[in-house]
Amino acid sequence: AAAVLRRAASGGGGQAPGQRSESLRSQPLEPSLLRFLVCPLSKRPLRYEEATNELINEELGIAYPIIDGIPNMIPEAARTTKKKPPVEDSKQP
Repeated sequence: AAAVLRRAASGGGGQAPGQRSESLRSQPLEPSLLRFLVCPLSKRPLRYEEATNELINEELGIAYPIIDGIPNMIPEAARTTKKKPPVEDSKQP
């Protein structure tokens, strides 16, 4: 943990800006964290998608990015996934 704090305080280890974003996104989530993390909007468990390195809320159809092994759980940072959540008005003709 201390190494992560030092790296964050120093700006990420001295990589060139173009290289930094690639290496930051490539660090996977620590598997033991998944059991504690829930969506800040729905308070429901999230699914880790290794291919995209994101935490997925299938119910809401959103994905939170994981940057440098740290989930960005800010709702504004989430992207919408291709699968849309069910529309509540779908019962109307």
